Amino acid sequence: MKRLPGGRRAQLANLRLDGINLSGRRLDEADFTGSSLVDAKLDRSVLCFATFFCADLTRARLDGADLTRADLRGACFRGASLAGANLAQADIREAVLARATEAGLAGLENPAGAADLSGVRANGADFSSARLGQSFAVRADFSGAQMRGVSFQRADLRTAVFRNANLEGAQFVGCKASEADFRGAILTNVVLEDCDFAGADLTGAIIDIALLDHPALSKATKPKTDEEAGLDLPALLDGHRTWVETNSAGGARLVLSGMMLPKLEWAGRSLAAASLRTMVLFAADLTGATMALVDLTGSDLRQASLRSADLRGANLSDAHLNEADMRGANLGPLSVGGSSREIASNGVGASFVGARLTGARLNAMNLSGADLRRVDLSDADLTGVTLRGAMLDGAKLQGAVLDGVDLDGVRGL
Repeated sequence: MKRLPGGRRAQLANLRLDGINLSGRRLDEADFTGSSLVDAKLDRSVLCFATFFCADLTRARLDGADLTRADLRGACFRGASLAGANLAQADIREAVLARATEAGLAGLENPAGAADLSGVRANGADFSSARLGQSFAVRADFSGAQMRGVSFQRADLRTAVFRNANLEGAQFVGCKASEADFRGAILTNVVLEDCDFAGADLTGAIIDIALLDHPALSKATKPKTDEEAGLDLPALLDGHRTWVETNSAGGARLVLSGMMLPKLEWAGRSLAAASLRTMVLFAADLTGATMALVDLTGSDLRQASLRSADLRGANLSDAHLNEADMRGANLGPLSVGGSSREIASNGVGASFVGARLTGARLNAMNLSGADLRRVDLSDADLTGVTLRGAMLDGAKLQGAVLDGVDLDGVRGL
């Protein structure tokens, strides 16, 4: 955002602005904290970085408004319309987006008064603990949004996009989510009650195994097992080993994605440079496996055993390794062809909550934005590790080597 010389930030906090017409206005960084904007017209307005903390936007029109990085915490959007609005990286924690009538909450059969989020663009927005009761969010884009603990009560989410969104602990009660896109989303500890997910795409989602058999997901597209996909895993592994041993002259590289292979037993296997993106490898046994340069982007490795595994130069970005056993694993850099060039491991945005990394080598690894809460890093080598914006609440660091660590923006230390 480019500021123009002169003027000052609009201070409109704690005012009664019901029915005000600010359509198409440029109100970057304006402060509406605690104000009443019931029936306000803000469609097509530019409200980047604006503050609506605890504001009342009941029945307000925000169609096509730009709310990039706006502070919407605790705001009330009952009956509001945000069709086509841009909420990228906005903070919507504890907000209320619901249909309100004199008789209370009405049903979805007549959504005219519902909070209208149709076509809204909320990429990367923070909806943590928000209540999206009876909202109309058809074709809304929540890609990459933080939606931990969100409560969807009888919301219409048909064809909505939740790709790579974090929906941990979310509640879906009486929702319509047919044809919704949940690819790569985190759906652990979610509650599904009386929902329709027919045709929803859950490929590559991080999801509790037991939930896959839930009646609401019976007609959804779910990750396939090797048998369902008609794959001969032993033959593929043999082909990959040959590919590695012959320096790609023979055999074939192992490339799998979006499949479900829980409790897999691949201890000691040769998986160097394999592509295993968005795989469900829950509780897999990969003890001592050779996995240098492996690509596990977005994969589910919760409770997996990676003890003493060779993960030099591996890509673990956005992977989920909660409660994984990685004691003695080598996640340091890989030297290429005997030269001075090294490929560092990548764990940007990965989740290691409760994982055991005692004595592991993580030197030079990029763990920016990683979730390392309650992780055991005792005696681990973190020399030169990048931990920018990482969460380290409850982490054990006794005896860890922390020389040259980038701790900018770290939380929990």
